[in-house]
Amino acid sequence: MPYSYGIPEGIPLMAHPHLNPRGESVLRTLIETYLEEGEPVGSRLLAKRNPEALSSATIRNVLSDLEDESMVAQPHTSAGRIPTERAYRYYVDRWLDTMLPDPDVEGRLSVTLDGLDLDPESWARHASRTLAEVMGGVCVALPLPFTQSRLVRLEFVPVGPGRLVAVWVGSLGEVEHRLMENPWNHSETVLTELGNYATEQFAGLTLVEMRSRLLNALKVGALEGESIRLRLQELAARWPVNPGAADPPVLVSGLGRLGGLPEFEDVARFRDLVGAFEEHGRLARLLNAFASRASEDVQLLLGTENPYFEAWPLATAVRTVALGPAGFVTFALMGPLRMDYGRVMGGLRWWSRQVQNRQERS
Repeated sequence: MPYSYGIPEGIPLMAHPHLNPRGESVLRTLIETYLEEGEPVGSRLLAKRNPEALSSATIRNVLSDLEDESMVAQPHTSAGRIPTERAYRYYVDRWLDTMLPDPDVEGRLSVTLDGLDLDPESWARHASRTLAEVMGGVCVALPLPFTQSRLVRLEFVPVGPGRLVAVWVGSLGEVEHRLMENPWNHSETVLTELGNYATEQFAGLTLVEMRSRLLNALKVGALEGESIRLRLQELAARWPVNPGAADPPVLVSGLGRLGGLPEFEDVARFRDLVGAFEEHGRLARLLNAFASRASEDVQLLLGTENPYFEAWPLATAVRTVALGPAGFVTFALMGPLRMDYGRVMGGLRWWSRQVQNRQERS
């Protein structure tokens, strides 16, 4: 079953070049050699490893064509070539074979299945540390209460005199029920009409955004439907909220590992990267932006495809897992573009399935 590698709406897609079979063969060999060796790849090594028998001179000509297509770069005049961000996207979309984790990795990842009944922050802290250690790179996690999900459908159901239940169906797949006051004793027909109207008008908003819109902006509009808007305003004013709750913390694990990689051996550059990870507002925006799509499958962002870290050559794999009534946690595994994509993507997908299976059984 293939991964969902698509980029969420609003992120520009990188167009693929039209490579001939020889260009594809050399490019794939170069990428896989660079992922394994971690050093710029020269034409002689490519000639040895390429499945097609090509001379070094032919390899150099193909590399020149790939450079014209912005698929490879030469860090230094006398050095070999390395893949570009565009090449990695081509590789992931066209050739990536994901793999199940080996038994040792499975065992280490399975440790995170213990403690799923803890509060989301405690479990997310434990899980992010383990993911960073086992998969490598940095793991960023954000516990998401239901108020962060976006409306798919809203229903109001009467449950006796003066009370009703609001049923929120959210973009992360959750169904949340909230008991509310109904002092006007709206009938079932009226409540159905209110739910249909709210769904049509406010789909895609968070609960906080919808409530704010109802309280502040619904007075403007055509007279038609004014009664519905006023009734929704009344309900919004009574919608249960918890203004004293603190924003969920952003959890960062494994940042020090990046400093030992060649991509970040420049001290000043690594210091800037550390500073970016210390901006928790930036991290929260990243995780919130991709939480909904990542609840369906792993989302992979390469380099500039990540609008919150586009200045750094990072690969970011995002996955959201459900924790029952407590809400959700969105994780982002971040490492250099020279990432073992098959291992990381396969391991993250296997792990998230184990978390969901454990939740369903409990």
